[in-house]
Formats: sequence, structure tokens, C-alpha cells
Amino acid sequence: MITIYDIAKECGCSSATVSKVFNRTGNISEKKRREVLEAAERLGYVPNVAARSLVRQRSNMVGVLLFIDESLGLRHGLFAEILNRFRAVMEKHNFEIVLISEKGEMWGGRFLDHCRALRLDGVFCLCCKYDTEAVRELIGGNIPLVAFESPYEEKPSIESKNFEGAKRLTEHLIENGHRDIVFIAGTDIPITHDRIAGYRAALEEHGIPFDEDRLLHTSFFSYDRGSRATELLLACPKPFTAVMYPDDFTAISAYRDLAAAGYRVGENISVTGFDGVNFGEMVMPRLTTIRQDAVRIGENAADMLLDLIDGKPVPGGKTRLDAGLVLGESVHKLA
Repeated sequence: MITIYDIAKECGCSSATVSKVFNRTGNISEKKRREVLEAAERLGYVPNVAARSLVRQRSNMVGVLLFIDESLGLRHGLFAEILNRFRAVMEKHNFEIVLISEKGEMWGGRFLDHCRALRLDGVFCLCCKYDTEAVRELIGGNIPLVAFESPYEEKPSIESKNFEGAKRLTEHLIENGHRDIVFIAGTDIPITHDRIAGYRAALEEHGIPFDEDRLLHTSFFSYDRGSRATELLLACPKPFTAVMYPDDFTAISAYRDLAAAGYRVGENISVTGFDGVNFGEMVMPRLTTIRQDAVRIGENAADMLLDLIDGKPVPGGKTRLDAGLVLGESVHKLA
């Protein structure tokens, strides 16, 4: 049976250092921490989680709140990638993941009571409707909590730089000669206003008047809802040469509907997405989009939640991460 002494010997450090790494105590360098964790994985070390939980009065379980829908949750590439990285970090620190459906009928929608009943050490709100009473109650509770794209400031939240991402995407269209740009804003997420602001800022900086008729609002995140977004686009009373969809799912679903209406993406109409999920590179033409750093989002969310569980200070408010432009072939240059 592998012990912390075997890991210490493998790493050339003391057993106390190994113990501090697993218990997230003491001042251990990031290099040494990774070295210990990699050695533990290589040797097949299995900690006695049950004993540790009894001593530290913890369950070693954290919840992940997910909106369960025909098009959301783990079916959406972005949320799946974030969760995968979050899970990997938490499991390295011997925490198990419990998925919590936002529907929660069996608990009457009282997520706070549900989390307390499960004795969860913390919660990651990954994909949920923040304007519901049950979610607001959970965020206002005393359970350590980190959220993705939350509108509330009292608990730590992590998101991409949506203003900058939308602004850069709009600038790319303008650089390719587009001025009549339709922006489709999602009604399902709290960061929509940041993206709209980025779109408007790019137009203003290039002397292009903002036109309310070219700002459309719709639900999204799925192929069916993407068709609804394209219906709104085709009914737009103003001419357009480019359209910015709120996510990659919706943008890719538009390929089919635009083709049926006589458009050819990348030839007589330009299309962009947002998220940078992998399948955007699998369609033809490849989608031009903004890639959110799902790996860093998942890692940062896990690190913040671990610190909260350990009683370490983590400031409330938003942590915003860079998101980069991914160039495909879905944007054409106007003559």
C-alpha cells in the first residue's frame, strides 16, 4: 500500500510537505505542489478520504448546479469543458462531484436545503437561471460558493471578458468592410449587456451609427432556438451583410437556415459565433468566433472554491479572463 512516505521519497521531500499539499496548508510552492500530486498519481496513492473527512468534519463532496434542458447542461460544449477541468482539479484534492439539477422538483426547488442535506462542502453554479428565487437563496446562503457568469457581487464569480470579446469580433467584421452588422443578443444569460456594449463601442469607434433595428433578442443555446434567431434575422427591416450570433451552437444552426434562404456563409453573408467549442472547426466553412478559455475557467473556479472551503479569503465580485479571436472562413471581405 502506497503511503505519503513513499511519495515523499519519490519527490525528495519530507512527509510533512506531502501532507501539507494534500491538506492545502502551509506555504508550498506551485512547482512542489504539482510535483507531489503527479508523484501521487504515478504511484497510485489512494488517500483515506473517509478518515480525513471525519477528522476535518467534511464530506469531501462539492455540488455543481446545472440547468437541465434539452439543449443546455452537459450537452453544450462550453459547460462540458469547464466541468471537466473543474472536476479534474477537485478530484486531485480528493473531492467528489455531485451534479444538482436546477429543476430540483424532488426538493421543491430549495437548492440550499438540498446542499445542506447532502452535507456539501461547497457549490459551483455552472449553468443556471440566476433570477430564480431558489438560486438567489443558494447564493445568499452560508455554503462556500463560486459561480460562472453570475450577476451578483456578494460571491466570487468567474467569466470571460465579454465586452472585449464582442468588441474584437465586431472590429474584425469592420476590418473586412462590413458596416451593416446585425447583433443577436441572448436573453438567457446575464453577460449579454457586456457583449452588446462591446458591439456598440466598436461601431462608435469606427464612426458607424448604432441601429436599434439591427439589435435582435432571442433565446439560444440550441439548434432549434438558433432557427428562431435566424427567423428574426431574415425578418430584419434593415439590410445586413454580417450577423453575430450569441454562441457557436446558434451560429452553426444558422448555416442550414441561411442556405435555405439563398445565403452562402463566407461568400454573400458573414457569420460569427461565441465560445470557441471544438465543433466550430468541424463545419464548412469553419466558424469565426471568440474562444472562451474553458480550461482556465474550470481551474480558477476550482481553486477559488477550494480556498473558500479552507477558510481562506477570496474576494467577491467578478474575475474576468481573456478570450481570444479564432479566425475561420465564415467571414468574407467585402469588395
